[in-house]
Amino acid sequence: MFDQYIQFKREREIGEILSDTFKFIRENIKPLFKVLLNTVAVPFIILIFAITYYTYSTSKQSFDFLSLINSSNGFSTGLADFYSSIFLGSLILLIASAIFYAFLVSSIHYAVKSYMKNEGVIVIEEVNIDVKENWLSYLGMSFLIGLMSFIGFILCFLPGIYIGVVLTFMYSIYAFTNLSVGDSFSYCFQLIKNNWWMSFFAMLITYIMVYILSFIFQLPAIIYMFIKGFSMSQEGSLSDPASMFDWGYVILTTISSIGQYLFYIIFIVACIFIYFNLNEKKNQTGTYEEIDSLGNQ
Repeated sequence: MFDQYIQFKREREIGEILSDTFKFIRENIKPLFKVLLNTVAVPFIILIFAITYYTYSTSKQSFDFLSLINSSNGFSTGLADFYSSIFLGSLILLIASAIFYAFLVSSIHYAVKSYMKNEGVIVIEEVNIDVKENWLSYLGMSFLIGLMSFIGFILCFLPGIYIGVVLTFMYSIYAFTNLSVGDSFSYCFQLIKNNWWMSFFAMLITYIMVYILSFIFQLPAIIYMFIKGFSMSQEGSLSDPASMFDWGYVILTTISSIGQYLFYIIFIVACIFIYFNLNEKKNQTGTYEEIDSLGNQ
């Protein structure tokens, strides 16, 4: 397997980052699947239920709200129920997504760490232990990145983008340098200095690719809604638009959301390659290690 080993610790152009991202996932799909099955399965199931509940509650309550507007009976009570239901569904989805994302990001990072440590072999037991010990730190980092980016967007749109790109590398710094969460936060700004635009464009291109792939999972729900809307217009039953959002729509929308979350693995791996590219530009860690290995031969 050594001849297929991908050296993470080297400088790469954006095109190489993308090609090596897909190469790494393709060549390690089986061990990655086993890792995710062990670490992410339970949070993933919880997330599916959260997405299903959120989709059902929002679609149902939206049309219940429309019916309330046309009726003066119990409007204030119905309005309170509408907002409480939407808030509850959003809160459940937010918590489930944050926990799932913490397990997903930590699993991918420690799978890559194991891959590098064992020269091309992902040792599942190692990854399981690392994820179990560190997923809460990743959860905290996710909330910190989200909060800081949100503040940046509130102050002005561009600072939010800048902070979001910079702090994305907290995950990799924490995993591969063994720094604390606080030190990882501080080091992000040193690492990306003079290379923010390159990192931004690499992330943007990767995100666009992930979005296009995720859109494939949305097509069944879009086609279903189109066909259902067309058939309802032919039957003259559009007076009850809530009937469009049945369990078929809920299931298909849930599947599309699941696909979007799974394709995010591509973005995570790409960010790891971007991190090592920045680290090599700054510290030349991989170069020094190669020199040491040649000297020891």
